[in-house]
Amino acid sequence: MTNNKRPYPRKPVKTYRPTYQKSYKRKKRKTRIFYSLLFVLIVVTLAGGGYLITKKVKQIKQKKEIAQLTNYVSECDHVHYATAPIQPSDKLNDPNEEQLIHAEKNGLKTPFADDLQFFSQIDSLKAKQVLAEVTENRFYQLKSLTHSQPYLIPEAVDLLNEIGYRFQKQLEEKKKDNYKFRITSLLRTEDSQTKLSHRNGNATSHSAHLYGTTFDISYKNFFNTRKDTLESTMPPIIAMTKVLTDMRKECKLLAVRERHQSCFHITVVVCRPPENKK
Repeated sequence: MTNNKRPYPRKPVKTYRPTYQKSYKRKKRKTRIFYSLLFVLIVVTLAGGGYLITKKVKQIKQKKEIAQLTNYVSECDHVHYATAPIQPSDKLNDPNEEQLIHAEKNGLKTPFADDLQFFSQIDSLKAKQVLAEVTENRFYQLKSLTHSQPYLIPEAVDLLNEIGYRFQKQLEEKKKDNYKFRITSLLRTEDSQTKLSHRNGNATSHSAHLYGTTFDISYKNFFNTRKDTLESTMPPIIAMTKVLTDMRKECKLLAVRERHQSCFHITVVVCRPPENKK
């Protein structure tokens, strides 16, 4: 005879764990959590300290770079001791004819005929400190140059760096110090100037660019250093306009806004006190 009764379910056997084992496991778990939190705290502290150290090193490096780029001591009285006549003005409307007077006085005695002549003489002129190379720095960048060479007389390079320094100061006051301005044209040869005048109705055949005293700064596009993009925005435009206007009042430069090319056409004003005049 078959027994159809279901077997009575067995109760699970409870394993006896002494109290000291439970206490040990709780302590072990707490210790593990403690060391995990301690590790996270150390990592965060080191990361924060590393960031602060990196930031401090960057600030020191920038200060050194600024000191190197602002060697142009502009204590000279440009109104009275400029090498060519100039009067203070709060307008950026100095025509090419006026800029040519300063360019011919202070720049190259004879412009380069073409690129071939330029490349054959540039090393000698650099060695004699007649011309200096313009390289990108924390203040500005160079646009791809098709009709000019990245060289200027030393006084014009100093002027560029002073403009850059003051431009950054203006942006820092507005907490917009993440922009560089762009240089669109520098020293030209007669051949490149002729070709440019055929393409650009705003360009004259006899330009101050031929003498290494003159450069163009775009007011259309500024380089955003955080986004790595070109932007057309008002804060840097306002800052650049103010810097150039202030420096024009101080007679440190001649400038005109070229609307067709969306740039400021700028010529350096060289200042030499009587004892330094030649």
